[in-house]
Amino acid sequence: MLLVLPFAALAARQVVVPPLPEAVTPDAEVCTNVALNVDAARLQSLAFSVSFDSCATNEVLVAIGADSDSNGDLSFDEADVVFGCDCGAWYRVDLRTGEAAAWPTNSLVIGRREFDPAWDVFKVVRRGAGEICESVVADEERVRFGIIIR
Repeated sequence: MLLVLPFAALAARQVVVPPLPEAVTPDAEVCTNVALNVDAARLQSLAFSVSFDSCATNEVLVAIGADSDSNGDLSFDEADVVFGCDCGAWYRVDLRTGEAAAWPTNSLVIGRREFDPAWDVFKVVRRGAGEICESVVADEERVRFGIIIR
């Protein structure tokens, strides 16, 4: 899986998304939350591009929102935008408006007008049967914001 936010950056930190546990049925789930520290005044757009081996038994999603209860975990109630792939089909849901749609591509761009300055976290969720040697790493770079998940 590769998630890229292409902007120049100065400092970096790395977040590792745990691998899916081995499972007989496609019901395993792992997730990680990554803090967003975006200067909304300087933001032009936030671009997400996700690639992974999709099949009929796995899913990946990226949820973006504000951690209003400050527990470090973005819950579904706190998410505003969800983007991902479920069983090989890409989708996008705007939970603020209730709009849900099949999405034609594995990329999502959130422009300055759509971006909410209250957003302070995004969550990556992986569901499905575990695969040996499968890993996901998030590199977060700040100032002018960049994130890569592979």
